[in-house]
Amino acid sequence: MILKELLDESYLKLKQDFEKKVHIKQLLLDRSNTIDHVVSELWNSCGLMDNDSTSLVAVGGYGRAEMHPASDVDLLLLLKDEPDSALEEKLSDFLTSLWDLGLEIGHSVRTVEQCVEEAVLDLTVITNLIESRHIIGNKGLFEDLHEQISTDKIWPSHTFFDAKMEEQRQRYRQYGDTAYRVEPNLKEGPGGLRDIQTIDWVIERTYNITLQNTPTSSEQKLLNPVELNLLIEGKHFLWSVRFALHMLAARKEDRLLFDYQRDLAHAFGYTEDADNQSVEQFMQRYYRTITELERLNEVLLGVLRKRILPPSNVDPVEISPLYMNDDGYLAISAPDIFKKHPHALLGVFHQLQLTPDLKDLTPDTIRAIRNNLPLINDAFRNKAEHKEIFIDILKESNGITFVLRRMNRYGVLAAYIPAFANIVGRMQYDLFHAFTVDDHTLGLVRNLRQLTIAKGRKKNPFQAKVFDKIHKPELLYLAALFHDIAKGRKGSHSELGAVDALEFCKSHGLSDYDSNLVSWLVKHHLTMSTTAQRKDISDPEVIQKFADIIALPHRLDHLYLLTVSDIRSTNPTLLTAWKSSLLVELFKSTSNCLKQQETLSISTQELLQEKKESVLGLLANDDVPEEYCSEFWTNMRQEYLIQQPVNIQAWHIKELKRAEKKKTVIRIREAAKGTSTQLFIYTKDKDVLFPKICAVLEQMQLNIVAAYLATGNDGFALDTIIFLNSKGKPVSLKSDQEVILKTIKRSLKKKNFDIDDGHYRVPRQLQYFDTPTTVHFSQGNANKQTILTLQAADTPGLLSRVSKVFHTKGIVVHNARIATLGEQAEDIFYITTLVNQPITDKNMQKDIRDAIKETLQQAEL
Repeated sequence: MILKELLDESYLKLKQDFEKKVHIKQLLLDRSNTIDHVVSELWNSCGLMDNDSTSLVAVGGYGRAEMHPASDVDLLLLLKDEPDSALEEKLSDFLTSLWDLGLEIGHSVRTVEQCVEEAVLDLTVITNLIESRHIIGNKGLFEDLHEQISTDKIWPSHTFFDAKMEEQRQRYRQYGDTAYRVEPNLKEGPGGLRDIQTIDWVIERTYNITLQNTPTSSEQKLLNPVELNLLIEGKHFLWSVRFALHMLAARKEDRLLFDYQRDLAHAFGYTEDADNQSVEQFMQRYYRTITELERLNEVLLGVLRKRILPPSNVDPVEISPLYMNDDGYLAISAPDIFKKHPHALLGVFHQLQLTPDLKDLTPDTIRAIRNNLPLINDAFRNKAEHKEIFIDILKESNGITFVLRRMNRYGVLAAYIPAFANIVGRMQYDLFHAFTVDDHTLGLVRNLRQLTIAKGRKKNPFQAKVFDKIHKPELLYLAALFHDIAKGRKGSHSELGAVDALEFCKSHGLSDYDSNLVSWLVKHHLTMSTTAQRKDISDPEVIQKFADIIALPHRLDHLYLLTVSDIRSTNPTLLTAWKSSLLVELFKSTSNCLKQQETLSISTQELLQEKKESVLGLLANDDVPEEYCSEFWTNMRQEYLIQQPVNIQAWHIKELKRAEKKKTVIRIREAAKGTSTQLFIYTKDKDVLFPKICAVLEQMQLNIVAAYLATGNDGFALDTIIFLNSKGKPVSLKSDQEVILKTIKRSLKKKNFDIDDGHYRVPRQLQYFDTPTTVHFSQGNANKQTILTLQAADTPGLLSRVSKVFHTKGIVVHNARIATLGEQAEDIFYITTLVNQPITDKNMQKDIRDAIKETLQQAEL
């Protein structure tokens, strides 16, 4: 109990010392010393001190004496020989005693020979042994082990270096190849603690010293004093964040989850919570820190690569008077190149594009760029030569994304476009945006660039076809760079960014026509996705209004490509096949509209006749008489004929003809090209029908994305529901579709309707966002329906609860568009009264609004 109390008191003191701003290095050392004391006491109490054939060794973070509050206690129980039964019992008692204290123990029991055998085969084992530390017991065993694993016996430094580089590459791939996700892993992600440890391991393996003790002579030093200070400060900051994270989570946790971000921000002095400023400012500091560490990691590993790996014996080759090819890396020909030729601060990146066999920049070139960033001032930005180089970078056929990412990492992009500095490392505290604004922006450029290579074109053939019509792709890339550049400023970021883009383009010699196009794209970069997801794009009036904004076909081409690439780079899960199909449908409908010589050259009746003829064509081989189709259309209202696509009308008619004697028909199928799953229900109209369908689908973790609800003149309802599974994919398996059908049939047979809250579980991330519920009413001109726009937290069962309110209030839903933007749902309902009249009475609107808010508020309790 004494040791347990010691651990508890130590933990409490650590927390108090952290709050008192005791230096993080001392805190980690204090924790390590406490663990040293505890394990030594138990080692003695278990009778192991008197055994000269054993040694207790700390490995991992514990070996480095960098113990965080909830770090694992990693131990090596080092033996001279295989243990006898008596020693085995003592070792078992020792480990059991540690577990009884509540410590998380990682351990191995090996002889020196076994350690060496494992180290030869396993990179992780040799790494742990390199940083191991003797605690108690036979120190001679520990020293013998270190002699046996020296570089002249196993893992020579160049082999170890190569293996560590491959390990880092695999780790980057595993963790998304980016450090800039909004819930980053501060240990394993790029620029994180593991990168710093990798440097330490390589240096220790090569020089048998730590990074901070590397030589300081100009020929031998790895980092200059400024770089070394940045590295140490960055490491200490990440240590502090990890320390606080362990305290908050009360367990080992290396992910900066939304659960902890606000409390972490407060712990580090960011306390202004209005508009989530505290979180976003703290996270911006974090992202900028790891950007700096990622750059230092690149520089250091470049230096070490040159020194550790066998020399290539290839002399540097002159590319131009300013640049050299140094064994596949671009080097400047003299240290003062940037001072004498400032344009090279941009030109060096252009040269990377022009010389495809170059892998990257040399460490000295990166350092020189960083040291000369102050040269990029207003005078630099105003020089025509420099403007030309920047535009030339965007015009190249190769390496645009590659060099833009490096320009961002080294600070050149923010220096050349000052407004860009504001979005570097900027996060948005929501579930919609998965990356920082700068990383998302460069991801958008990458997505556009993929349409120029075979792999990307094969994956996105329709987009590739549209891209082929783009005569100046650099205009798209400029729009991408500026589309979110005003994030974080007061006002509309689209409008402010459009002003920035126009000024930049004109100042860089683009024509008024091209400059205005880029500015227009930035201003309207959200318009197409908003129209596709929130409006009824089967309505000719909606298409006409969107076409009026577009005005010109080439604008449509540019905006479509920008929109799709923007959605894909915002969050990998956002661009489902369903959303893609909506955008394609909007693109094609608008394109056809723009081709008409007169705005109203095709009437509604002509449109309906065209659709009917197309349906008949699809049913030509299905034994469905034309008379049956005519009767069906006569029974359905014009709204149905306008809303429903041709292929769905044909499906309805074919299935209803097959089952024309049945009073209820329910069918399900996967849509063409796998964009969604489609369900239709034909039954005697019941005002509780839609709420029941919503409840069934939502309880099965299925997401409704659209609903078209129609009632024929005969009083039968024909409801069509479009939905996806929880991963944004269609339900493809026939067995799963059958389960859905059976569940819906059971629900429809029940007389009563209620919502079982036990089926709904609020996801972890949603609990940390306070999303207000807003209900807005507007009037649709075309079909005399009221449009209700709902914005609310995307809680499970939302649609079921809202549809139940409609049922209770006597509201008829004719059409619904369901969209989720991270933690927020944005749903559009086209509604009327029971007698098919729009809802214009303000008191009635207030009653509906209040009922929805109350229902959703109760669901959150």
